[in-house]
This record gives sequence, C-alpha cells and structure tokens, in this order.
Amino acid sequence: MAILGKLYKLERFLGNRKELGPVFDYFKQALDPNSSVHRRIFSLPVGSFEKVPLTGDIFALEQVFLTKRREECFIESHRNFIDFQLILKGCEQMEYADIDRLTIDRPYDEQKDLITYRMEELMSKFLLQEEDLAIFFPDDAHIGMPMCRSEEKVYKTVIKFPTHIWSGA
Repeated sequence: MAILGKLYKLERFLGNRKELGPVFDYFKQALDPNSSVHRRIFSLPVGSFEKVPLTGDIFALEQVFLTKRREECFIESHRNFIDFQLILKGCEQMEYADIDRLTIDRPYDEQKDLITYRMEELMSKFLLQEEDLAIFFPDDAHIGMPMCRSEEKVYKTVIKFPTHIWSGA
C-alpha cells in the first residue's frame, strides 16, 4: 500500500490530516536552501545518518550516502513506524513488495524496529528523484540505496512517523 509522488501533490492529498503538519513543515524546510534544516543536511558528509527529533515520537533521519549495487542492499520493513522518505538531491532506485510475498531473513528487532527479508527478484521498482516522496507502511517491505544508472551521492531525509499516531487520527 505504499504511496509515491511529488511532495507538493501528496501534501495536497494528505494535508487534511492535522497530525502530518510537522512532517510537511519539516520537508519544506529541508528543501528550502535558506533554511537551517537544509544547510544542516547539505553540510553532512557521505555516510551520515543523523537522528533529529521533530515533535513527540516523530523524528527524522537525515542521510547522505552513495547509492550502490542492488546485491549490496537489503529488504526491510518496520512495525512501529511509517517511513516518509524524501529525496532532496540525487536519484535512488527503490523497490517495494508486500511483506506477505517475502521470506523473513532476520526476525523483528524491537530495538531497531526492523525486519529484514531474503532478497527477491520479483519486486516493484521505481525511481525517487528530487522532491519525490515515498511513504511505506508496516506491510510495505522496501529496498533503499540501489543506484539508478551509476553510483551517485544522495541527500535524503526519512521521517519516522509512529503508527499509533496515524491510526489514532
């Protein structure tokens, strides 16, 4: 049930959910070259993975990485958080599959809120480019960091949005 699209279009579509206000406010700052959020992310070195609290249980993971070959990546899903993944700069080939189609490789790690799965060839593939947003729910297994055409530096931020807030709306 993943949701994909341009940030501004998804904001129009989901904007009536008040609890998402901090998500879209943060994303706008992340894209605004004049904001401290944008400057902070774009000053991070490659390999960065910084946790930034937003409000209550909602936080962002600000990332700068080099995309890599698919074989070097893994399939994951989460139980307690919905991933709102926004590309700020660069291109990342993502993949998606419903968790019911996959075989668990490593069982649920409560500390990391992470389940990993055996690699599977039959997954839906799509590109995320600048200002593209992908929203992954607990049933949405996904692969991140694969390269599009060649290795590329990607600036990305992922908001971890608690499922209990989404469900309580």
